[in-house]
This record gives sequence, C-alpha cells and structure tokens, in this order.
Amino acid sequence: MAIKIGKIFQTGMLLQRGMPVKIEGKGTPGEKIRVMIQGQQSETLADNSGGWTLYLPPLEGSFRETMILQGEDSRIEIEDIAVGEVFVAAGQSNMEFWMRYEKFYREMLPFCENSNIRFYDMPKLAYEGQESDFDYHNAGIWRKASRENLEYFSAVGYYFARKLEKELSVPIGIVGCNWGGTKSLTWMQEKHARVIQKEQTADFEARLKGQSYEEFYRAAGKNPMNDTGNSTWKPFNDFILPRTPSKEEINEFLQQNGAQWDMEAAKPQDAPGALYRYMVQKLAPYTVRAILWYQGESDDEINGTQENYKIALDTIKKDWREAWGNPGLPFFIVQLPGFTSWFCCSNQNFSVIRRCQQKSAEEDANAFLCSISDAGEEFDIHPKNKKIVGERLALLAEKYLFEKDILADAPALKEARREGNKITLTFRHAKGGLYVDGTTVNALIIAEKGHEIDYIFAIFDNSIILELPEGAYGRLKVRLACTLWYRVNLYNQAGIPAIPFEVYC
Repeated sequence: MAIKIGKIFQTGMLLQRGMPVKIEGKGTPGEKIRVMIQGQQSETLADNSGGWTLYLPPLEGSFRETMILQGEDSRIEIEDIAVGEVFVAAGQSNMEFWMRYEKFYREMLPFCENSNIRFYDMPKLAYEGQESDFDYHNAGIWRKASRENLEYFSAVGYYFARKLEKELSVPIGIVGCNWGGTKSLTWMQEKHARVIQKEQTADFEARLKGQSYEEFYRAAGKNPMNDTGNSTWKPFNDFILPRTPSKEEINEFLQQNGAQWDMEAAKPQDAPGALYRYMVQKLAPYTVRAILWYQGESDDEINGTQENYKIALDTIKKDWREAWGNPGLPFFIVQLPGFTSWFCCSNQNFSVIRRCQQKSAEEDANAFLCSISDAGEEFDIHPKNKKIVGERLALLAEKYLFEKDILADAPALKEARREGNKITLTFRHAKGGLYVDGTTVNALIIAEKGHEIDYIFAIFDNSIILELPEGAYGRLKVRLACTLWYRVNLYNQAGIPAIPFEVYC
C-alpha cells in the first residue's frame, strides 16, 4: 500500500523549529520509511499493523522547504513548507472568533498579506464517522495570511502571530483547535471528566435522555440556538458578532428567526472527553511550541460548580501534555473579562472561574496568565477587540519562551497593608510604576460589613495608597473587579491591566 501521513502534513504547512518534529503515518507492515528535509534524513520501520512514527532532528527556521517521504513502493513530496514557531489556538468561541467580526478587521485587511503567517483549522469532530456525515472540504487546510483568507483566521491567533512574526522574524503557524460553547469536560479524557465534572456529566446525560440516535448526531451540524432549522451558524453570526446589538434588535431578530432557543438538546461536542478524543488526540502528533487557551465561559452555566474549574484546567493541561509527550508544554491562559449578560447567557460567577484560572497559572511553572480585565463588553460575551488579547499573549510568549527582558505580566497584588485610615496596595509586575487611565480607579471597592466606603487615592511607584475618611473602622474588604461587570483601568507600564483580587485588611 502507498504510504500515508496525517492530513495536517500537507503543502503550505509550517513546522516547529528547534525541536524534534514528530511524524506519524501508515504503510505496509515492515516497510522502511524515510523522511528527508533540510539535508537531514530520518528512517523507521512500519509496525505489524502498518503504523509508523519517527522524529526529525530539530530544524532551522526557514521560509521555504520541501519534504520527501519515501516508502518502498511510493513517495510523497510536500512543498512550500515554512519552519518557525507553531502554536495551538484552543478553547471555545472567543478563541474561534473569526477576523471578519473583529473590531479592526477592515483596517488590517489592506496590510495583511504575509506568507510567513499561516493558519490551520482542525476539523470540528466529536464522534466517529463525523467526517463522512458533513462537508469538510474547506476544513483542515493550511492557509497563508491574505485578503482572501484573513476573514476566517482566529482573530486572537492572527494578532498573536502578527506581533510575534514581527518581533522574531520567523514564520508563525497557528493551529485552531476550538469549538464555540464547549465546556472543560469535553477537552479532557473522558475518564477524568466523569470524576472531576460530575455535575456537568450528569447534566449532559439528563439532556441526552429522550433523544433519538439520529437527533443526537444530527445536532453536531445544526445551529444549536435557533428553532427555524437553519443548518449553519452564519445567519446568527453575521447578525450578532460584528457588533453588540441593542435589546430591541435582539427581540426583533428572535421574532424573525425563531423565538425559542433550544439549548437543552445534547450535542456530540458536549459529551465528556469527546473533543479530546476526536480533535486533540488527532492533532497531538504535530509538534508545537505552546498552547493558547481561551475558555471557561460555558463552565459558568451550572451555578455552584465553578470551583471545579481549577481542577478541570489542571487536568486539561496534564492530559494535553501527556498527549503531546511534553510534560513542560506551556499554556498561555486568557483570564475571562467582565460581562453581565448576552441573550440566554448570564454571568453567574465568572469571578470564581477567573480565580481558578489565576491559581492554575500561579501553581504551574509552565502556565502564564493573560489579563484582559479592561477588554470585556457588558452585554456581549464576545468582545470585539481581539487585537489586545493576541498582542498581550504574544508579549508573554516573548518573555517566557524567547527570553526577552520585557514587562509582560499583569500587575498582581503582592501585599495589602493598613495603617489607620490608609491602605497601601503593593503590586508585582509593576516595574516603572503603575498608572490609572482616568480620574478614579475603576472597580476598586472598599467595604465594611457590606457598606462601601469612599476613598481618595495616590500612586507611588508600584503601590496605590487609599485614604479613607477619618473614623473608626473594623475589618475592611478591598476588592478589584469582583463584580459582574467592570473595566479595570489600573495599568503597569506595559499597558497591561491589573488582575482581579479580593483581600481583607
């Protein structure tokens, strides 16, 4: 039989530099397989089932290469290969969010032509045989940044790649592995999901009851938020994603396009472990530098379960690192911004999700938190400014992956000290001092037994001093960005907003 390799290995692909590159494929049992690129050759023998795996030695950064795979009776030649840095853009809809809906898309379009920025979208698969049930001819293709292709790039991924390519002068590849509306339980191994996310698993199985086999699997290809039978998300997306509509527009849209939202039906992508099995494990042989993670909104749907998110995120990191065979695989985690409500979605306790994201990053030497506490929209779960997200992720990557001596982390509370009617808050990651964009500190609340207290503030280097009116105060609670909606305006000199916190003093 002719040798075969994974779909992602194709003309126009971008390979990871400076690391052994893993390649898997199929051949005839016992067949000798050779792979050649950059004047190097690796070889192996197919096992008894015909499967084979080999590793290429670390490659040099390059803008145009050809790879040759040679079997005993067949040969594959892959052209137009770039070698640089490869990242996975993972999570749910805010990572999936296309450039066509992004705030600065029209401004970027005339200047986007760049063959050194390449994007690959993993086909959205949640069950065995799904590829034969739906049309996937436009999925699983390497695309270069161009006027023709840009609209379907992940916006976060594009801005991340754009900044990093400029700073490093090497090709940057983004592999999209995301699915809107998905919970953490589907991105980890099923055996772990059923233990860690028992409530989410029970909710899925309860929604599954009463559905026929055909209804369940058909749900993967239907619009899950519209009762008119539209077969794609496009009409909904084109209305809702380019901007935040008014409440009147939302009501009119629902009247015209379906007044009832069917959010109860179970879908294959909701199943415990489904996307780990059918997307992550299919991608994992492809060598990458790091994971960009923007997810957690859907883990807020079942109130009382948000505290599980820390364990869930830790488990996802562990499972993915195991899948890639890289125990130190870096994760760059976007912390959810402020938000109140959007259609049927409401912020029940994003503050707990955010705290879990922060703890997960702080306790992991290879995980890093990206603050966008100034970039949310009160009535839109999909903030339109993704430029700020991608560029802040790129700053973190420059510092922690490429050892640039830059300020890249968000200001984080280091100490709260109270002396009489003055409270001094001191921050880490505030070299050169803090500043407030405005005349007041947004979302910073001081309260005694639930009653808010006015204050005046002053900033000295990496500290902010809060002075309260004269009086006798008991124990005080100081909180930053712990309400449903907020827009933080306390920044370090890199223009990165402070991380939410709550402290007593």
